[in-house]
Amino acid sequence: MWEETFQLLAPHLSDVNLLRIDLNGHGKTIAGRKEYTLWNQAEDVLALLGELELSQVIIAAISMGSMIALRLALLDPARFVGLVLLGSNASAVTDAQRSAFYQLRDIWVAAPVPSEQIMNAAILGWGGNPDVDSPRAIRIKKDWIHRHSGAENVVPTLNSMMERDNLLDRLIEIRVPVLLIHGEDDKTYPLEDAVDIKDRLVKTDVRLEVIKDEGHLLIHLREAKDVAEWIQAFKQRVLA
Repeated sequence: MWEETFQLLAPHLSDVNLLRIDLNGHGKTIAGRKEYTLWNQAEDVLALLGELELSQVIIAAISMGSMIALRLALLDPARFVGLVLLGSNASAVTDAQRSAFYQLRDIWVAAPVPSEQIMNAAILGWGGNPDVDSPRAIRIKKDWIHRHSGAENVVPTLNSMMERDNLLDRLIEIRVPVLLIHGEDDKTYPLEDAVDIKDRLVKTDVRLEVIKDEGHLLIHLREAKDVAEWIQAFKQRVLA
C-alpha cells in the first residue's frame, strides 16, 4: 500500500531510516499472534523498534494503522517525535457499525478469495466516488486476492478494529506533533473523526490537512504526491 509513497519520499529522506511493517494478519506476517487487540499490535511494533534500536521515530499510518499509532504514542512516548495519521479514528464503534462490518467480514472470508462483488463494495464504501475499474483499483483487487491469507488471519485483524476502545479522553496525554490528513468524503471514518482528534490533542502542535472530494484510501488508490510532500515537510519540521 505504501510503495508509491515510499518511492516518492525516499530521495528526499536520505538522512533517515524508512521502515515498513507488516502487522499481524497483514502481508507476510502470518506466524504472529492469532488473537490480538490494537494494543497488542502496538506492543509488537514497539518490540520490533526496540530490537532495531530505533529512536526519534515518526510513525506514518493510515486507517487501522493510525489507531495503532496513537496507542504507540501512549505506550512509549519517549520513542516518538511525531505522528502522521491518515484516515484516522480514535473512538469506539457503535453497535450498528459493528453489525454492518461483521456482515462484510463474513462475506469476505466465506470463499477462498474475496469475490469481485465484495471487493468492489469495499472500495466504493471508502467514499470519494472511486472507479472500481481504474488501473489502481484493479491493482488493489489483485493484491487482495494474491495476498489473501485466509480467515484465520483476516478475522482477528478485523475483530481488533471492531472491538477497539475509545481513546479520545486519553489524547490529552500525547505531546508529540501530529499531522492529520483526511479525505473530505471519507465514508469509513468521516472527517468529523479527524476533527475530534484534533480538538482533543490540546497539549501538542496538531495540523489537519483535508483533501477535497477524496475518500478513505488517500494513498495507493490515488496519486499521492500531496501526501508525500506533507510527510516530507512534517519530518523537516519535527527533526529540524
